Amino acid sequence: MSKITDYDFKNYIDTIALRESVFFKDSGNKILQVCYSKNKTETGLEWNFKYKNSGEWCKDYKLNVQTTIYGGRLFKTTKEFVNEYGFHLQIKAPPALYKQQVMNYKVLQPVKCSMSITIPSLLEIYKTDAWDKYQAKSGTNNNVDDVDGYLNEHLPIKKLDILVWDAKNHTAMANEIKRDADSKYRNVVEYKNMELAQIDMCVNTLNSDVSSFYNLLKYVGDYGRKNMKLYHNNIDMFDAEMTMGNYKDRTQVVNQVGGSISTKANGLEFRRGSKSSQVVKFYDYTLKGRKYQVDNFLPIYVSSGNKVAVDRLNTYYGKTTKDIAELKSTMRYEVSIRNIIGGNKGVKELYQKNFNIEQDKITMHHLFDDKYSSVVRTTLKNYLYNIFGDVITEDMHKIGEESMNKWELIEGEGFQKGLQIMAILQLMDGDNGLSLPEIKKKCIEAGGNYESVRRLMHRIKTKGYSSNWNTDRVVAMNVIKEVYDSLDKVK
Repeated sequence: MSKITDYDFKNYIDTIALRESVFFKDSGNKILQVCYSKNKTETGLEWNFKYKNSGEWCKDYKLNVQTTIYGGRLFKTTKEFVNEYGFHLQIKAPPALYKQQVMNYKVLQPVKCSMSITIPSLLEIYKTDAWDKYQAKSGTNNNVDDVDGYLNEHLPIKKLDILVWDAKNHTAMANEIKRDADSKYRNVVEYKNMELAQIDMCVNTLNSDVSSFYNLLKYVGDYGRKNMKLYHNNIDMFDAEMTMGNYKDRTQVVNQVGGSISTKANGLEFRRGSKSSQVVKFYDYTLKGRKYQVDNFLPIYVSSGNKVAVDRLNTYYGKTTKDIAELKSTMRYEVSIRNIIGGNKGVKELYQKNFNIEQDKITMHHLFDDKYSSVVRTTLKNYLYNIFGDVITEDMHKIGEESMNKWELIEGEGFQKGLQIMAILQLMDGDNGLSLPEIKKKCIEAGGNYESVRRLMHRIKTKGYSSNWNTDRVVAMNVIKEVYDSLDKVK
């Protein structure tokens, strides 16, 4: 097997969600047999697996079935299965499927169901014993086939008579149901051919914290606090992250208190509305196996005792290699692109915009194809640039550089304009300071000429006057610049 490099685009893809409209050839009888339900006696046909809990071997079921309102069915993997193998399956079936199972219909009709697969973290799966065992036994060195094979090894859906829904050809679907149960058919569901409904691309950074990034964004870029929400990430379980912000369709549980972020929040998020197809996040990602992660995945900068490397760390981050090795958490930058049901198809638009793909359906074949790999690099870079602006392309600041001489600024800009700039910088100072967009808004509301205010704000940014931060903000900005530059190496 060929060696995966640190900058292989595969190592920047984390969460994947797959979605497909399906129907059961046998009205769901096979999946009912392999599912566990509290309302029925065990038959021994239920799919089960073994796992270790506190050193003891335990046995649990892979799939549960629940009856929803009016007789609908919900088939889904158990929490224990998700924690053990790192992916989740769910199939929602309407009441019509149950009616077919209990009524003695002479002619069965296809019933549309919704099937989804969620892989909360491919990067975590790559580090598990289950993945290593699969690779040793059946690994192909093909990303699509390996992920598809891993999913099938633990949930072989081909055995469940699940077929792809074809809305344009109801007759063909009905004919599939009429055929003998053992006959071969072409429309069977396969993981690798399901629609790609969500991709989360990410890169781990050198250590920083949420409050530093929050304060940093008041000084750089055009976003400021616009469209920014505090964010809470579930780091205790092997589970997808949970967003909690001030949105119309959910309760706000994290609040800004006294100009600082409350301890509940460990991340920031940018999105346009609660149903946005594009979400950008910065959050504190606690690693379960930090040494393995640093050595094998996403290292934007790793020092192994080399003097130049050690000097670089001290110059730009004020940290020694020992300090970094002892850190218990790290900051993650993540971009989530999603297809919204009844809304924007973010994944489809992303590939069509970058590669002029004509296919209506984006799958894992596109995601892991080398000719489309640049979508990871360009997406991660573009969002960083959009948030932080031109300052991200500048050289990193050294720790301990002399702060700006205010009188030199006034002399250089002229007395009147210099004092205006100094007044704005004073308003930005401190954790309770205003961001540039906020100051711009207030200046215009106070009667300032829009164009004059805009030019003044633009000059402050382009001249770097707002870049003379305290050490924490210099380090945070250096972290972002290093990430931005390192993404050029992603292949």
